[in-house]
Amino acid sequence: MAVALMDFKRQDKISADWLLNCQEYRNQYLVEQESYSELSATTYSGMPHGSGIGKPAENKAITLTDLEIKRLWIITIENAESTLSNKKKAFLEFRRRAEIIENAKEVGRPGWVDYVQVRYADWHEKEYGKTCLLSKNTLHSWWNDIVDVTVRIAIKKGCF
Repeated sequence: MAVALMDFKRQDKISADWLLNCQEYRNQYLVEQESYSELSATTYSGMPHGSGIGKPAENKAITLTDLEIKRLWIITIENAESTLSNKKKAFLEFRRRAEIIENAKEVGRPGWVDYVQVRYADWHEKEYGKTCLLSKNTLHSWWNDIVDVTVRIAIKKGCF
C-alpha cells in the first residue's frame, strides 16, 4: 500500500513538473532532436574517434528512447490542455508564470496562490466583465484536478 501511494505522489510530481515547465522541455526536445538527427547523419567508419564513449549503437538507442518519452510527454501536456475550459487555461498560464517567478527568486516558500489569485481576478474581469476572486481552496482544487487529468493521460500514453 505504501509503495502505491509513493508511486501516485511520484506521478503527480512528474506531471506537475511537465505542466509547469512544458515550454522549456519542448525547446530542449527540439534541440536534442536536431542533435540526434545530426548524430544519425554521421557515418561511422569503424575507427575510433577521440575519447568518446564506446557502443555508439547503444548510445543512439538510449538517446532515441529519451526523445520518444519527451515526445510522449509533450503530447500528453497538449492533450491535457485541450480538456481545459478557457478559465482553467488562463489559470494554468498564470500558474506557469508564478512558477517562473518563484524559480527566479530561489528563496522562501512558493507563493503561487496569491500571485495567481490576483492575476486571475484581473483576467476574469477583463474577459467577462465581472469580478471573480477564487478562494485558495478553489485554486488548489483546480491545480490538483489538472494534475490528475494529466497523470491519467500520461499513463494512457505510456509516459510512466
